[in-house]
Amino acid sequence: MTKTCKNEDCAMQFDIPDTPFLSRLIPFCPNCASKRQEAAIKAELARVNQEREDRWKAICPPAYRETQIEKLPNPDKASDVLAWNYGPTGLLLHGGTRRGKSRCAWLLLRKVFDAGKSVRVLDSMAGFDYTASYAVSPGEAQAWVNGYSRCGLLFLDDIFKAKLTDSFESAIFAIVDHRLSHKLPILATLNDTGETLGTRMSADRGDAFSGE
Repeated sequence: MTKTCKNEDCAMQFDIPDTPFLSRLIPFCPNCASKRQEAAIKAELARVNQEREDRWKAICPPAYRETQIEKLPNPDKASDVLAWNYGPTGLLLHGGTRRGKSRCAWLLLRKVFDAGKSVRVLDSMAGFDYTASYAVSPGEAQAWVNGYSRCGLLFLDDIFKAKLTDSFESAIFAIVDHRLSHKLPILATLNDTGETLGTRMSADRGDAFSGE
């Protein structure tokens, strides 16, 4: 039994099983069917990639999306950062301002994101975001803490520069403590030393953060 391909650019005759039911289910010749399947796969991959790119743009600020390693103050350090592999041990980038710490961290975060891990970021706005969530309800604040506690990789981008309220400090301590105990990595940029960080936090939490 033969049938005419429904693709007007083809319209070739091709053999099909001598079954009316199958005849209705096979509108295209094998060649056109294969091309349509290939096109559908490419379209789906493009959709998935665009969706992933849109998610990344929602996470990463525009200023950090086009970082060029060769233009960083110390390109070799960027290569060292990117050599980090996902695992229970996190990574701390410490040093003065304008040394490329945040840019290196964002490059690494993109690598982890592209590998399919969930990533979240706490930056200078974190204190305001937490306060806003707590203003809604304690349950909303708990959900805020849970989200940052359980993601694949958490990036702390100089969040300790801002003055820490007791409530926000408690939330950050809970997040860090949960991640450490559950072997979930933290990527952090920091200007403070353990000593200077400890002096800006309550005594018991400051000692824990500074490693004393």
